Amino acid sequence: MKIFFFVNKNINSATARFRGYFFSNYIKSKIPSKVIRIDEIYNRYFFNLSRLKKFIQYIVFFKNSKKNEIIYLVKTVYNIDFLIAILVAKFFYRIKIIFDFDDAIYLKPFTKRSTRVLVTIADLVMVGSSTLLNWSKKHNDNSYKLPTSIPHNIYKKLPKKKERVFTIGWIGNGNNHYKNLILLKPVLEDLIKKKVSFKFRVIGVANNQEILKLFRSIKGLNFEFKNQIKWKDPNVVVKEIKKFDVGVMPLVKDQKTLGKCAFKIIEYMGSGTPVIASSVGENRIVINNKLDGILCNNTKDWVKNIILLKSNKKIKMKLVDNALIKVEKFYSLKSNTQKLEKALNKLNVS
Repeated sequence: MKIFFFVNKNINSATARFRGYFFSNYIKSKIPSKVIRIDEIYNRYFFNLSRLKKFIQYIVFFKNSKKNEIIYLVKTVYNIDFLIAILVAKFFYRIKIIFDFDDAIYLKPFTKRSTRVLVTIADLVMVGSSTLLNWSKKHNDNSYKLPTSIPHNIYKKLPKKKERVFTIGWIGNGNNHYKNLILLKPVLEDLIKKKVSFKFRVIGVANNQEILKLFRSIKGLNFEFKNQIKWKDPNVVVKEIKKFDVGVMPLVKDQKTLGKCAFKIIEYMGSGTPVIASSVGENRIVINNKLDGILCNNTKDWVKNIILLKSNKKIKMKLVDNALIKVEKFYSLKSNTQKLEKALNKLNVS
């Protein structure tokens, strides 16, 4: 058996990194694997020679594939040429296909059809959240939940860096989260009003001017940010998270956010950082409220619980200890590679 992980972005993309590159590296000691990046193509009707050459390369690759090789597609819904090549691989060359996705891409106008096609034709479908699993099972019975997983040993082993000022932190791709980050404005304003001493730190602003304007407009806020970091290096990511005294994941409730995989929470928990999150979607499944994290329904909840974690070290350490155990058991690369291997066995490929 050999697995080819096809990803639509480079290793700086969280989906490609954690569900493609990291799984490939982790599984290759048992099953030979390789990551191949394809180009994203949004303009379906533009044609040039380079595009034709790429399409021919895909077809030749699949034609030369062996019977014991598996094609693992990580969110490859943006390239119509590659989708056509996959259909050829499936129906002409009888290659086993696994389709993997971690967002509600079936809601987007550009990708809803390609998502539906790939889910329908795949031999296995792997998804990152319960909402995605419920949708996928309507179109393919061989659908399984595979949480986005972290290299647990790296996240756990790095020492915690204590900041002089109590630090509330958020990490991610700011361009995708402005509507969620807005939820924090009244929280931060109320903390300032109550004269709570703290710093708010955002990693991944991505030079988004709306986000910068949002937090710079809060009078008296001690605000720090980084536009980008070296995302492909988990050591760099973990070092940033470990500067947080509390990691936050605000989330509005809509169809898109209900499909999210709560990955920010998993990163916080795996880093030994207590987490406070909106009680929405997969957040409610990952967090056992007040045991390994805290869920909030409104501004009052957020403010109360941030103050609680700032003042009560015992509760804070209880959340951290329980969260580390949970991540190792359910959200580590080690535990979920075992789950992936069990799913692969269902394909009867030797």
